[in-house]
Amino acid sequence: MHIDETTKISDIINANEKAIDVIASVNKNFKKLKNPFLRKMLATRVNIKDAAKIGGVSPDVLLRRLKTIGFMINFEEMQSYEKSEIHNKTNILKAMRKNKIVILDVRPILDGGVDPFNAIMDELKKIDEANETLQIINTFEPIPLLNILKKKGYEYETERPEDGIVHTFLTKVGEGIIENKGEEGAKEEDTFESIEKKYSGKLIEIDVRDLEMPMPMVTILENIEQLESDQALYVNHKKLPQYLLPELKDRDYVFVSQPIDDDNIKLIIYKK
Repeated sequence: MHIDETTKISDIINANEKAIDVIASVNKNFKKLKNPFLRKMLATRVNIKDAAKIGGVSPDVLLRRLKTIGFMINFEEMQSYEKSEIHNKTNILKAMRKNKIVILDVRPILDGGVDPFNAIMDELKKIDEANETLQIINTFEPIPLLNILKKKGYEYETERPEDGIVHTFLTKVGEGIIENKGEEGAKEEDTFESIEKKYSGKLIEIDVRDLEMPMPMVTILENIEQLESDQALYVNHKKLPQYLLPELKDRDYVFVSQPIDDDNIKLIIYKK
């Protein structure tokens, strides 16, 4: 099988299961691939280039390791691709107004077991988009968040000043894609109460409020795959899980929500 930086991890594993151990040996962050459900959830969304960013290594490292178990790589094409990437990064860096930086350190938020998504989005709303860049300090490159923000017109660049520290610079360069501001995919007339009544007696209830990240998302996705066609999933959660929404959309699920207080929200997830 021929592979390059754009090849999905799931395709590589499907072609040769030994790839799981090979990839996991490169960086401890990849050991999640040994968990069957996490592998199913993550591997289809991540390619070699994304995985390399998460692990803090060069894509070349992953590709050369995979070559040892029979995968074929055209390194001449890779070099051409890398030159293009360098050119693109140079253009992005020109747009980064690093002389006007707003710093947000999300490590204390993560240490408290809270998803920093809302804090980041709140900070992005405050900054002067025409003149400022947001610098996020984290322990890893937040690929899911960055994919969401790219759709909103942001570009980013990352730096690793030391082991275990990642600085991500975000700046607005476009308008992005206009998205539906209501409940994802739900009809306007579908209220929480109407959906709760519709699925009365067929609601499967779970509580993910006390689970550590990323287990709330993993647990929800695992449970919706077990739903019967006439069932819905009733979720007790702390916050509206922003990273989960694109995953639900990709699986043709929609949801309605009902906030209870600052640390409690109810979700009903069901098939379109």
